[in-house]
Amino acid sequence: MARSEPGPASTPWTHWRRFATPPIEIKGLHYRYAASETEALRGVDLRVDEGEFVAVVGANGSGKSTLARLLGGLDKPSAARRAAACGHDLLTERGRWAARRAVGVLFQNPENQIVGENVEEDLAFGLENLAWPSERIRARVDEMVAAFGLGELRRREPHLLSGGQKQRTALAGVLAIPRKVLVLDEPTAMLDPAGRDEVLEAVERERAAGLTIVFVTQEMDEVVRADRVVALERGRVAFEGSPRELFAAPALVRRLSLGLPAAGALALALADLGAPLQPLPLTLDELVAALVGTSSGSGS
Repeated sequence: MARSEPGPASTPWTHWRRFATPPIEIKGLHYRYAASETEALRGVDLRVDEGEFVAVVGANGSGKSTLARLLGGLDKPSAARRAAACGHDLLTERGRWAARRAVGVLFQNPENQIVGENVEEDLAFGLENLAWPSERIRARVDEMVAAFGLGELRRREPHLLSGGQKQRTALAGVLAIPRKVLVLDEPTAMLDPAGRDEVLEAVERERAAGLTIVFVTQEMDEVVRADRVVALERGRVAFEGSPRELFAAPALVRRLSLGLPAAGALALALADLGAPLQPLPLTLDELVAALVGTSSGSGS
C-alpha cells in the first residue's frame, strides 16, 4: 500500500497509511550470535497491532536489544516460522532492506546515530540517501525541526547539544523518513531526568499521531505508559499482558529482576507501615488519588 507523502499540507508526524496485516508478526523467532553456544532468542512469538504501544522488558541478557535489532531488519534471524515487519520478510535480505525503510530504530546512545555536522544536516541525511528532491527535503526538515522543538538548534553542532537534545535530534532524524513502526532500545538510559522527559514527550506525540511503537526499557515508570508489556527471560517470552497485570504479580516481578514503578514502590512502603493501598497505584496521580481517598475515608 502506498505511503503518505510528506509535503506542505502534511502534519509534522506523517507516517505510513494503514496495512491490513499487523505491522509486527513474529512466530518462533530464534537468534544465536556467532560466538555464542546458547541462543539469545529461543522461539519468541510477538504480534504488535497498528497504533499499539508495546513495552519490552527483561533483565540484562534476556534478549531485548537483540529483538529490537531483528525487528528493524538490522540482523538476520537464525530461524522463524514467520518473521515479518510491515509485511516484509525478515528472513530474506530483500525483506530486511525494505523493513529498514519502514521501521525506524533509535538506540540508547544518540551519538552513534547523529551523522550530520549540525542538526539540520542530520535531519536531511536519510532523505538525501533516498534521493528526495531538494525542495521536499527542505520542507520535511522544516516540519521535523518544528515538531521536535529544534528551531534554535538547527545549525548547532552535535557536540554542543545536551543529552536530551541529541536524542531528540536522533529521533527526529529517524522519523524524517515516514515510518510505520518505531522501535526504541532504551532511549533514555543515558539521559538525565530533564533529557528523559524531553524524549518521552516526543515519543508520546508520535504515539498520539498513530505510530506503532515497540519500546525496550528497564525503567518501570516508562512501562506504565504502554498498552501491553512483553517480558523476556533467557530469550523466551515469560509474560505478556497489561502493565497492571505484570505489577500485580510480585513473585514474577522479582524473578525477572524488574522492580516496580516509583509510585508502586512507595505504596508498598506505606503498606509496611500499616497503610495498604489497593489496587496498587502505578503512577504519581494514582498514588495521590489513593491517598486522598484513604484520608477521606478515615475522616468520614
